[in-house]
Amino acid sequence: MCAVMAASPAAAAAQTMQEVIDRLFVFSGGGEPLFLAGSAGSAGTQVHGDHFIPAAAEGNGLLLSIFNAAISRNLSNFPLSSTVSSETFRFVGGVPTPSSSSFGPIFAERAQTLGRGRFDVGFSYSSLGFDALRGVSLDDIELVFLHQNVDFEGCDLLGEDCTLFGFPSAENAYMELDLQLRVQAQIHAFNAVFGVADWLDIGVAVPLVRLRIDGESQAVVNPVNVLDVQHFFGGTPEDPILVAGANSDGETLGLGDVAARVKMQLLDADELGIALLGEARIPTGRVEDFLGTGEWGGRGVFVASGTFGDFSPHANFGYRFRGSENANDSFQFAAGFDHRIAPWATFVADILGDVELGDPLAFPEVATLEWPIRRQIPLTNIPNDRDDTIAGAFGLKFRTQSGIVLWTNALIALNDGGMRDKVATTFGFQYATR
Repeated sequence: MCAVMAASPAAAAAQTMQEVIDRLFVFSGGGEPLFLAGSAGSAGTQVHGDHFIPAAAEGNGLLLSIFNAAISRNLSNFPLSSTVSSETFRFVGGVPTPSSSSFGPIFAERAQTLGRGRFDVGFSYSSLGFDALRGVSLDDIELVFLHQNVDFEGCDLLGEDCTLFGFPSAENAYMELDLQLRVQAQIHAFNAVFGVADWLDIGVAVPLVRLRIDGESQAVVNPVNVLDVQHFFGGTPEDPILVAGANSDGETLGLGDVAARVKMQLLDADELGIALLGEARIPTGRVEDFLGTGEWGGRGVFVASGTFGDFSPHANFGYRFRGSENANDSFQFAAGFDHRIAPWATFVADILGDVELGDPLAFPEVATLEWPIRRQIPLTNIPNDRDDTIAGAFGLKFRTQSGIVLWTNALIALNDGGMRDKVATTFGFQYATR
């Protein structure tokens, strides 16, 4: 009864990341999540082999929805580099005159535009190793699957109402599943901005994402009566295997959701600038690989920035539309400063936030069994908390003799919302024509 059945399915040549997660729920022959080959293979318990599949379909489906939303939102939400990441100029009498002394923010926006005919190109590399989902370690995800509520002809003759969840008594059996996951991503983002007019920039950012998921799972069947076991992974009713394990891994490389951006400067005074930024997210990332949301999205951002010698504060406030039933719209903000610490170096600090404007995607936290006594069973340790995210961003920019600006940044999670990396590092470079 204490034997362990291990399942190590071979990786499919064209597997998706959704299939990688699916395989963590397959423990025995037949390929169905939570199918009990032992029960199905024994003459006296054949009917019990499928009794956990409906719970697996519902629970796994919700888990996939949460993972899809959490990963794709994090990847598509990961901050892109600023549209203007070097010195900016104001054209006075047709002559470019510097309008900023620092090299600007890294992930936030400032009001200055490039200027007519100027071109800015760049590349960034970000490394993410997700640690937790809504504050729960990805090494310690707990799920509970309940028996199907069965009703068959003549069932009521057994002495109770078969519509009650828990009758017959076999319905009180349940399965506990522990997941250990590792989710890693690398984002390679290419961006370009062109100054259409002195007050208007257009740009595009193209993320190329490598995502790897690997994990292990262990399931334990808790029978109603150890002397009359009807649900088991393998063996026989007299010597059942009640514990099974699975492992799965996979990797994908593909295009994320491409961003098209427009920035319009409304005010360009000596110490204050105001602008509006519009961004459209094109659904180019594969949904089945968690690389995109599958829906058009976008955001509008109000940008204000100031210049006081070498110190330049900035503030951004915006609304993000996601267009997906698995992801809420949100209010976004960024506030911080960039400060020139040397003629060739700038220090940058920001607080970045994304606040949901709706209820979080919910996973059933408890289920109720009605017989023989009414009681509730927790189904997961993943809370139905909001997926608001707040992070601190701290970085440095360096200008080389060639005019290329190199930069590095650490993005530090300050709360538990969503699926997060405690510290995500980014490196990049930017070059703008004069």
